[in-house]
Amino acid sequence: MILDNYMELKEIFAEGRSIDDIISDLKEKNVDVMSWDALSKEYIPSEHEIMTDKITRRDKIRSDGTIEKVARVTYGSQRMYSRRMTQMAFSIPVERVYDAGKDEEKQVIADAIENIYEGVRIDAVNTKRWHAYFSSCEVLTIWYAVKSPNEEYGFKSDYKLRCMSYSPMDRKYSRIEQAALYPLFNGVDLIAISLEYSKVEKKKDVQYFECYTSEKHYLWKKEGDKWEEVIQAEDIVLMKIPAAYQWRPLPIWEDATNNTKEIEYTLSRQSDIIRKNSAPILKLKGKLLNNAKPETDAAREVYQLEGDADIDYVTWQQQVEATKFYTEILKKNMDEELQLPNLSLENTKGLGVVSGEARKTLLTDAHLKVGEESGDIVEFLDRECNVIKAFLELMNVKWKGKTSAVSVKHKITPFIQNDEDAYITKITKATGGEPIASRITGIKRLGWVKDAEAESEQINKEQMTKNVADTFEPTM
Repeated sequence: MILDNYMELKEIFAEGRSIDDIISDLKEKNVDVMSWDALSKEYIPSEHEIMTDKITRRDKIRSDGTIEKVARVTYGSQRMYSRRMTQMAFSIPVERVYDAGKDEEKQVIADAIENIYEGVRIDAVNTKRWHAYFSSCEVLTIWYAVKSPNEEYGFKSDYKLRCMSYSPMDRKYSRIEQAALYPLFNGVDLIAISLEYSKVEKKKDVQYFECYTSEKHYLWKKEGDKWEEVIQAEDIVLMKIPAAYQWRPLPIWEDATNNTKEIEYTLSRQSDIIRKNSAPILKLKGKLLNNAKPETDAAREVYQLEGDADIDYVTWQQQVEATKFYTEILKKNMDEELQLPNLSLENTKGLGVVSGEARKTLLTDAHLKVGEESGDIVEFLDRECNVIKAFLELMNVKWKGKTSAVSVKHKITPFIQNDEDAYITKITKATGGEPIASRITGIKRLGWVKDAEAESEQINKEQMTKNVADTFEPTM
C-alpha cells in the first residue's frame, strides 16, 4: 500500500466505520492484474469468439427451411501453454536445500520443516496452484493449524499444519478454491490480504469476505444485501500474515490469443469447404439407354448406357497444403514468442533417438523461460517457508527464535528426460572408473525383488558355489 494514495490500515479499521466501507477500502488493491472474467474468455475454448460469432460465421438456412450449421473449430492454445509451463517448471518437484551445518538441533528443525511439506503433499499443491497462477495471474496460499495431537514433526504437538490455496480461476479448471483476491501493499510489503468467496449453505450460495493482517483476522458474511460480522478482529499470534501471495500482469500465453483466433477461423472455413465437397459426384458421359432412370436410391443401382458412354465418380482434389502451412506457421510463431516449444509425439517423431545433451538443446528455450519465471516463484516459496518457521516456533516453544537460523533454499529444475546411461557414465568418469553404488543399492533401484539384502546374499552364495566348482574343474 502506497501511503500517499491509500489509507493506512488503522484508518480502514477505525472504530465506528461501517462494514461496507471497510470492505470497499480493502477491495482497492494496488496491483494491475487482469480480471478472470476477461481471461476466462481466452482460456476456455467454448467461450472463444469462434463459438459465439453470429455475423461472419452465420448458420445457413436452406430453401426448405432446414439449418446448415457452419463449422466452429476451437484451438485451446491458452490452456495448453498454461499446462506446458506448469509441467516444465514442476514435473521435477521443487528441491529444498537445508543448511543446518553440523548443528543437531538445526537438523531436527530442518527435518520438521520437510515433514510439514510432505504432510500437505506440497508437490501436488505446487502443480495445482502454479497452473492457476500462470492462467489467472494470481495465487494465494493460507497456512493454518488444526487440532490433532501427533509426533509427525519430530516432537509432540497438539496441532498439524495445513494449507489452502486460492485463485480467481474456476475450481473445475484449477482444482483449488476459487476466490476474488484483494492484496494491499505498502510499497513492496504486503500489509493485508483479503479474499471474497461463496459457499453453498442450505442449498443457497452465501458470500463471505475474509481479511488477514499481521495482527488481526476478520470474517464477514453477507445476509441478503447486508454484511454481518462472523469473526470480530481475531488476534493472529503468528505476528505475520499466515499466507503467501503472488501476482503477474499477464497470463503465461500473453498476446497469443490473436493468433489463436486466426487459426480457429482458418480451420473453421476449411472445414466448411471439406464438408461441402468431400462427398463424390456421379459423372455420366453419354446417354442412358431408353432414357432409363434409376427407380431407387440403392447403392448398387445398375445403369444401362448407349454406345461408348461412361459413368464415374468425380472426387474433389483437396487443396490443404496452404491451410496446413499457414496454421503451422502461426503455431510456431506462438511457440517461439512464448519460449514454450511443442514436444508432442507428432512434432518430435522426426528427431529419432537423441542423446540427453541433444534433448537439453531442444529444450533450451523452455529452460530459459523457466529461469525467467523462477525468480518470482522462489520469492513466494521463501515467504511461505518463513510462515511455516513461525508456526513451528509456536508449536515447539523450545525453538523460539531458532528457526530463522536454518537456511532453506528452493531450487526449481526445468523438466528434462534424462539419459540415465549417459548420466551414470559421466559420474563414473568423475570417480576414475570406481563403483558409484553398492550392489544392494543397485538391486533396490532395479525393483525386481522386495528384499534386496536377501537377494544380494543369495547372489554371493551362488557365486561361491560357482567358484568351488571352477576350482575342481579339470584343466588341460
